[in-house]
Formats: sequence, structure tokens, C-alpha cells
Amino acid sequence: KANGLGRGSVIHPGDRLTVPGASGGAAAKAPAKKSSSKIVKLNAEQKSNAQLIIRVGRQLGIPERGIAIALGTAMQESSLRNLSWGDRDSRGLFQQRPSTGWGTVAQVQDAERATRVFFGGPHDPNGSRTRGLLDIKGWQNMSFAQAAQSVQISAYPDLYARWEDDAYAWLKALG
Repeated sequence: KANGLGRGSVIHPGDRLTVPGASGGAAAKAPAKKSSSKIVKLNAEQKSNAQLIIRVGRQLGIPERGIAIALGTAMQESSLRNLSWGDRDSRGLFQQRPSTGWGTVAQVQDAERATRVFFGGPHDPNGSRTRGLLDIKGWQNMSFAQAAQSVQISAYPDLYARWEDDAYAWLKALG
């Protein structure tokens, strides 16, 4: 509760947590953004999923910023893993929920389709059932976290910001 985390939250190496009542002074809150000197290294599964997001983004003509937002969102939602579980009925890279119109269980776990749905726009496999990044008016002028939140509607909207530096570094390295 002190860290704004819930049952489906993921804690990553390097995150700082508040421990209520801990001795040694005031506990530090988790930083909104990581320093670019501590970019999270991706394992083979994460790299593969990041490369898929980048490839789909490039095929759709998504600007670099949009691709970085997708990478950061997938890292926050699933640690860039195509999960078969999540909060309630959330599944896949972006933890999309079949019960809220993102597709069937199989569709939200199809990483390429889920990425296309996250981006949205005229080539969205969901049509107008859901709103992807390209469907959000003014997303280019929003903060990284605001843009991600506009698609995801998370209970913890500020957590996306922590992945901004990493997402641009992964995009540069992999894309």
C-alpha cells in the first residue's frame, strides 16, 4: 500500500520500495524515471518481444516516440513477456483484457496482434472496439506516462514513466 502496488504489480531489480516504520530515516519513494546509466538488460524472450513491437511499429509507420511508449508499456505490464495470466483476465504483452473488448484470450496472447491493437489507428484489428495509441488525440504532446495511460487505463498510471529511458535505449539497440 505504501508503494502504490497491488496484487498484479511487478517489482524489478533496482526499484526502491518504502517500508513503513523502517529505521534509518525516511524511506525513499520509487523514482518516476530511471537514470539512463542503469538501463535494464533484456533476456532473450524480452528481446524477441521488444523486436516484435519495434517491427510492427515500423511496419505501421509509428513514430519513434510511439514505439518507445509501446516498449515501456509492455515492460510495465508484463516485463516484456507474453503472459498467460494477469490481474483478473489480463493476458499477453500488454495485459489486455478479453472482458473489456481487447479480443479473445487467444487474440490478446497473439503478441503481434496485441501490439497492433495497442497502436490502434486505421489498421487496428479491433476496429473501434478499443482505443489504441494512434486513436488518442494529442498523444504526441502527452508525457510518456500519460500517453501509455490513455491506452491502458491502469490503476497505477505513473509507473509507466520509469521505463522511458530504458525504452529509448532498447529501441536504439534493437531497432
